[in-house]
Amino acid sequence: MLVVIGDLVADLIVLGGVGLERGTDNPAEVRLTRGGSAANVAVAAAAQHPSRFVGRVGDDTLARVLVGELEAAGVEVRVQRAGRTGSIVVLVDAVGERTMITDRGAAAELDAIDPAWVDGADWVHVPLYGLATPASRRAVTDAATLAAAAGARVSLDLSSVASLRELGAEALQEVVAELRPDVVFANEDEAGFATSMGLTPGGVYVVKRGAEPVLLTAGEATVEVPVERVDDVLDSTGAGDAFAAGYIVAALGGAHPRESARAGSVLAMRALRRPGAL
Repeated sequence: MLVVIGDLVADLIVLGGVGLERGTDNPAEVRLTRGGSAANVAVAAAAQHPSRFVGRVGDDTLARVLVGELEAAGVEVRVQRAGRTGSIVVLVDAVGERTMITDRGAAAELDAIDPAWVDGADWVHVPLYGLATPASRRAVTDAATLAAAAGARVSLDLSSVASLRELGAEALQEVVAELRPDVVFANEDEAGFATSMGLTPGGVYVVKRGAEPVLLTAGEATVEVPVERVDDVLDSTGAGDAFAAGYIVAALGGAHPRESARAGSVLAMRALRRPGAL
């Protein structure tokens, strides 16, 4: 069982949402989709491996719809319910790059997690978003370390430069020391910022670089894993989450990190060609 701990929110995807003219109408294609990095990973993995999402949503209609979508995708869902479900406005430019306006709502207030919710985990995946506040940080790390003590592998996604900046160098070092992740995922910008904060993760460090080869570092050795170029990128939302899902599922099947990275890149390519996450 892959257990993913973190956010389930609504994404409002705005295609063509850049270069806005102030004070008047700005035509764009707007779609409301299910989002949240943790939820994206759980859904992308569910078709190939049993997956469970753990998080916090509001006690509202939007939460019921989003939870229903996860369950329809084959994901087991375990959520705390209180307050207001979060939403994110995603402005997507002409080359598929996105800028996000984030309101995590109830997801930012994750409380202590029922230990039964991580029972049977063979892998626990944690996006950094869920570690942003002290209370949710404690809840996530307690649950992940409990599962690790029972034999689960743990992965950490550095998520965004803004999240790294908000967490701070000291807290980041404490999180990594406590989680002792087997795999850390980052994109090139996140990896550069994390290095400036003094991060030196153990295990396997996976750095995604768009159309450039993925960098895999384990100990002193770094290798490049080529990826197929995608020329018709529509929206990069959720591509990193799809990569993580593909990598984790392959690794759970016994694949070498290089094979796992290739599997992740294949799933990420699918995400790049559609609006919103997989």
